[in-house]
Amino acid sequence: MADVRAALHQGFVAELAGSARRFAGDDTALEAALAAQWDTARDAWPSIAVAPDRFARELARRIATHATGEITAAALDATHGGDVYLAVACCDGNIAAIAQLDELVGRELRHAASKLRASPDQTMEIHAELRRILLVDDRERSAALREYAGRGDLRGYVRVSATRALIRAINRGRREVAVDDDEVFDRVLPLHDPEISILRAQYRDTVDAALRAALLGLDGRSRALLRYQLIDGWSIDQVGKLYGVHRATAARWLVEARELLGGAIRRELAARLQIAASEVDSIVRLVQSRVDMSLERILVPDASH
Repeated sequence: MADVRAALHQGFVAELAGSARRFAGDDTALEAALAAQWDTARDAWPSIAVAPDRFARELARRIATHATGEITAAALDATHGGDVYLAVACCDGNIAAIAQLDELVGRELRHAASKLRASPDQTMEIHAELRRILLVDDRERSAALREYAGRGDLRGYVRVSATRALIRAINRGRREVAVDDDEVFDRVLPLHDPEISILRAQYRDTVDAALRAALLGLDGRSRALLRYQLIDGWSIDQVGKLYGVHRATAARWLVEARELLGGAIRRELAARLQIAASEVDSIVRLVQSRVDMSLERILVPDASH
């Protein structure tokens, strides 16, 4: 335990020195406060390993980020060290910690969804979104768990995040225009296109049924994105503003919607037509090229950005 106490003390003091902060108390008080936080964290997560010096450094960094002066024993005692411990382990890629976090997210999301009467699709979408926000660093921002300071408990933090995200999803759903599948279908596969006409003549209603089924099988957001792009001619920036995401994210979503449609078309045609795989792929490529040509305009980077 003496070695653990020494590692905790050294890590905490070293991190504070790097941030030009100091602890307002003697070493004995600091060691006692850190040891109490360590014991709480280890009791809460006995199967999850975080090195003592790393834990102490992260405690110091997170507390110092929001402190206005010296770090006091009271501020250290008030920090939810067990939750910070879990957050650090998750950011380090600890599988057991991530599983615990995912369970927590699911539980709090279900609680929020029941109160807000969110749909299953909205709940699933937000679960994936919260995982990404909490755990993934990208060019736009750091993973939220890296910035979690432990001033409130992690359960409350996740519940607030889940509730806010669900409200955004519900409001977004209200703004989304209902998709006219026939209109999207005719834009993707125009009747006046000679190649499409040949395919329709050769395979009669089978191709139409397969392609309509592919569109209907897409998730609501993908279908909405196809409508915004193909019918309304929206730009990436307009899509990003609707969903509250960066234009790079909106562009990625549009590409994913196209790829989902291509995959669904392939599966539907393969199931319905008794033809060689190469012929199925040729039909898919033909259909996909129509979507690609439409998407190419919207995906070209705006020179003003």
